[in-house]
Amino acid sequence: MKLVYKGVFKSIEQLPESVLPPNAVKFKEPNSMIVTNMVALLFLIPACAGIWLFERFSYLIYGVSDNKTTLLGITAAFLFIIIHELLHAVCFGKNAKVEMYVSFKHLMAFVTSNQPVTKARFIFLSLFPNLVLGWIPLAIWTVLPYNEVYSNHLYTFAYISIIFGVGDYLNMFNAIRQMPNGSMQQISGMNSYWFMPQSEQSNVNFS
Repeated sequence: MKLVYKGVFKSIEQLPESVLPPNAVKFKEPNSMIVTNMVALLFLIPACAGIWLFERFSYLIYGVSDNKTTLLGITAAFLFIIIHELLHAVCFGKNAKVEMYVSFKHLMAFVTSNQPVTKARFIFLSLFPNLVLGWIPLAIWTVLPYNEVYSNHLYTFAYISIIFGVGDYLNMFNAIRQMPNGSMQQISGMNSYWFMPQSEQSNVNFS
């Protein structure tokens, strides 16, 4: 994987365009960063429900419900945004060229690549950072005995990291709903596209 830092994102014209197969189908998704972020916020509902379930499980084990948000945990989650994007980047594969941008206007960083990936890989690369930085730390927090020194920091880092990943849940949802089994995903500019490899076009089954 070759990572290229492209600096501050100002307009979609900066994003690389792909040479797409003739049979490529554009995802049904927003065409602007602002609208994408607004739609992604809908996934806060299941994310917060999942966090609550982990909290309840922890309470059932230890009987402790003193979950406090800490400045250290919030700061760590923000510092790990770049790590979040690097985890996305490595999932594109060793031969991929991946570009990284930061957007202060949208309070985010993101990566993009023209490398085609399978449906399964696209779903995995969308979820991988949220698992590593969010759900796995939250699971560890759930089963560790409560300790005032570190528990609240770990809890805060985990749930903030999960919230930061709501845009990735939107990508996963679109892939599951729109991509047929055996299809490939490819990014061009602002949007994602799916297409069937030539050998698979005669046998298309939607998941």
